[in-house]
Amino acid sequence: MAERKIEGFDHKAFAKNLAVQAGQVVPADISSADKKFVVDIVYKFSFLSGDALIKDETITLDGAQASLITQFIGEWSFHKSIDLIRSKIDPSLREGILQRVAFTVFEIAKQATLKRMPQEQIIPLVEHHVNVCFKQALEDLKKKGVLDEKAEEDALKQSNIDTMAQVEAEKEAIGADMSDTKILKLASLALLIKNFPQAKIKNILAKFNKPERDVLLQYLSMKDLETKIDTKITQRCLSEIKQALPEPQNMSFERIQKKIFKIVKNSDKQEISNIIKDERPQIREFVLSGAQCDVNIPARVANVIYKYLEEKIL
Repeated sequence: MAERKIEGFDHKAFAKNLAVQAGQVVPADISSADKKFVVDIVYKFSFLSGDALIKDETITLDGAQASLITQFIGEWSFHKSIDLIRSKIDPSLREGILQRVAFTVFEIAKQATLKRMPQEQIIPLVEHHVNVCFKQALEDLKKKGVLDEKAEEDALKQSNIDTMAQVEAEKEAIGADMSDTKILKLASLALLIKNFPQAKIKNILAKFNKPERDVLLQYLSMKDLETKIDTKITQRCLSEIKQALPEPQNMSFERIQKKIFKIVKNSDKQEISNIIKDERPQIREFVLSGAQCDVNIPARVANVIYKYLEEKIL
């Protein structure tokens, strides 16, 4: 007997595609192990959903309808798994909760589709039942004593679907003419300066053109900015900003000395000696003695030495 099929619906390929898409948008704060869990759970429940639709001889669906129902399963499995991970729900409890959510989505989306409800009505209907089911699943675990009240509250506060929607809305508001990289750098800069004195912030803002200034102001006004930017991304962006900044024209002697000391420390001492072998004894002593140097040299001369070493070594 041939396997029953829905024309235009390859449930295995569709589930795999949803899992791949999920892997591409897993938030940066999710660990590699948890990311694998998210991708695997999206594939598993999407596959099971598609398989159940194909085998159910009591219903008639076309490829688009079956895909829509399965997509609901994949999307909500993705969002609620992120919510459970972020609220630090024990890994052993996650799949059971998500299974209840997936079953709820499956039944609601299937019945709504069979009734030929428009998609814009199905979306809020499914979301409502997901929230009710998710809360009930957590409540049941709390009653069994395997989940405390704080963990339940933390899980209910999470909403990855709202977070992603807000981020997308902010990107649209900022404008398509600004790259994601620039937006990340401006957001990172806002995080760095948000606690600066207002006068200093004003001076910094004045150095940017209007579109960039508007983005900075938008991020500076966000009360929960820290929760929306991954710290590793922030550090990388700030490092790139620092490298792009020009050196101050009038550096202090101490600052120049530290820079010279860093070059000497990270270089072969014999190579440094060869570079400065024809310099005056005072200059050689200044360069080679590093942080312990007490040679009195004008900052202007020290800066010339630094630039010379930088050109030869770096």
